[in-house]
Amino acid sequence: MSLRRRTPQVRASGPGPWTFDRIGLAEDIRYGQRVERFTVEARTGGTWTAIAGGTTIGHRRILALPRPVTADAVRVTVRASRGPIRLAPVTLHRSRAAGG
Repeated sequence: MSLRRRTPQVRASGPGPWTFDRIGLAEDIRYGQRVERFTVEARTGGTWTAIAGGTTIGHRRILALPRPVTADAVRVTVRASRGPIRLAPVTLHRSRAAGG
């Protein structure tokens, strides 16, 4: 996915809600690693709440949350980048430790 807006954002929504404690992110690094800072938010009951964030993503990054989150939508907002970004689809996972 190529995003070229001023504040690039990827949103995952659909038949939910989902319960997860891991978030998979990835960049298409054939064009270089571009993400410098990002936040991840989850929507529960119509309210967006920040649940994770970081600096770089690179080829593949899995964010481990301190506890499971149940949400009907998730969005990743790139706050700073070195040029246009190319993100792969966001993946949500529930680990065995969280009862998945």
